[in-house]
Amino acid sequence: MSVVQQEFPRVRGLGKGYDVGQVDAFFTRALGGSLTSVQVRTVGFDLVRGGYEVDQVDAALDQLEDRLAATERVDERASLGERRFVSQVTGQAQVLRARLARPHGDRFARAATWAPAYDVSDVDELCDLVADYFDGAQPLAVGTLRSAVFRSRRGSRGYSEAAVDAFLDRVVAVMTRVG
Repeated sequence: MSVVQQEFPRVRGLGKGYDVGQVDAFFTRALGGSLTSVQVRTVGFDLVRGGYEVDQVDAALDQLEDRLAATERVDERASLGERRFVSQVTGQAQVLRARLARPHGDRFARAATWAPAYDVSDVDELCDLVADYFDGAQPLAVGTLRSAVFRSRRGSRGYSEAAVDAFLDRVVAVMTRVG
């Protein structure tokens, strides 16, 4: 039995969890040192009966991403120099901040007809927290973004899930670069 299989409990009964083989293969790659923080943040696993507990694996992924991001941050600062590093991160944050300046209800594309979507007011509320963070008005933990859950909507009644997810991934990337 591998170390990874011992670390993560499995879902009981008929419950679904992350595919054991996929998770084990991913963490084996991670142990080999061949992953970036972006690869960790964007990985996805199939849900299967008897798989690993989702919350346990997600927590381990968050820790791994944070460790990799810290190492990448140190390496980037060393290779770019402090001034260029700060300039790049500031530029990325300004691009994201521009989207947050849009009015509530117009920050993201609406979902296609009958497509699953995120509740507009839930997303806008989280975006307001992100805007306050970028403005220096409020602290914001990366975990708040990682654990965000939005009510479901259908079609044009909600924001496109893909657009919101991509935006939040970019916000997390900037936040982890800052440290």
